[in-house]
Amino acid sequence: MSLLKLTRTANAGVLMEIDGVSILLDGVCEQLPPYLGTPAPIREKLLENMPDVVAFTHKHPDHYDEDYAKSYEDKTLRSVYGPESLPFLEVGGVEISAHKTRHIGKTDIPHVSFVIKGSATVWFVGDASPLSLKSMVGASKPDLLIVPFAYLITPSAWRMTKEIGAKKILLLHMPPRDRDVERLWDMVEATVESDILYHIDIGESIGL
Repeated sequence: MSLLKLTRTANAGVLMEIDGVSILLDGVCEQLPPYLGTPAPIREKLLENMPDVVAFTHKHPDHYDEDYAKSYEDKTLRSVYGPESLPFLEVGGVEISAHKTRHIGKTDIPHVSFVIKGSATVWFVGDASPLSLKSMVGASKPDLLIVPFAYLITPSAWRMTKEIGAKKILLLHMPPRDRDVERLWDMVEATVESDILYHIDIGESIGL
C-alpha cells in the first residue's frame, strides 16, 4: 500500500496523506471560472474530518478560503499556516517546512512554497516562479513535485522543471478540458511527453 496518497480538493489544492499524517495544501477555494472550486461535499468532509495540518501558499482566492481557515482554527485550536507564519513543523515524524518564494508574474503578494518530508519528499510550489525556487536549494530533492500549468506550457519552462530532478510531477491549476478557453491543455500536451507527469480531477485520488 502506498504511504503517499493525494486527493485533489480544489483548483490548485490537495489533501496529502503521508505516513499517516494528513496535510491540506491550498485545499479549499470558491468557484473561479474557468477554474473549479471545492465542491460542497468535499468542503463538508474537510470540516467533519479535520486534517492534521492546513497550510496555504498565498491568499489569492483560488488558493485560500478565509471561512474554511477560520472554521478549522476554531474547531481544532490549531493554526492555519501561510506566508505570515513560516514554521518548521514535525507531525507524526513528517517534517513540513515553508520557503519564501515569489509569485509568478508582477505581484508582490506574500508567497511561500512547502517541502514535506517523510517516507517521500514532496515539493508543493503553489504559484511560485520557477526562478524563485533557488530558495529551496538546500531542501532534499523531491520524489514528487506539485506544480501549476506555468511549469509545463513552454519548452523553456519544462526544461527548468525537469532540472529540479523530481521523480514524479503532479499537475494542478488546470481547468476542465471543456472549459479550457486559454487552451492550456493543448500547450501542455504539445510541450510535455513524459511518463513521470500525472494529473487528477477534483475529487479524484492517486497513490504515488
